[in-house]
Amino acid sequence: MCSSRSARGSPRAASSTGSSNGARGSRRLLPWAALSALGGAALGAVAGGGLRAAVGLFLVGMVFSLFLWATSVPRCPSCGARLPARGELPPACPGCRARFE
Repeated sequence: MCSSRSARGSPRAASSTGSSNGARGSRRLLPWAALSALGGAALGAVAGGGLRAAVGLFLVGMVFSLFLWATSVPRCPSCGARLPARGELPPACPGCRARFE
């Protein structure tokens, strides 16, 4: 069984770093996803689908953007508290005080 906890019960630094890297990737994709939603809406309108197709494509793109926005926040693998988005990993979680090894 794979766990994000070490033998002493605190989350591993590698798990926290992975969460931070995943959040960074989501933040980098967010502008692309929003522009793709606008581009899809423009293409749907121009290609003859009309306003209904444009709105449909825009909403699908914005749902994807909302998903990326939700995953762009790094979280503690132990309690789910927010971690700083930029900079070094803190020595302990601000929510549960678990130390990152």
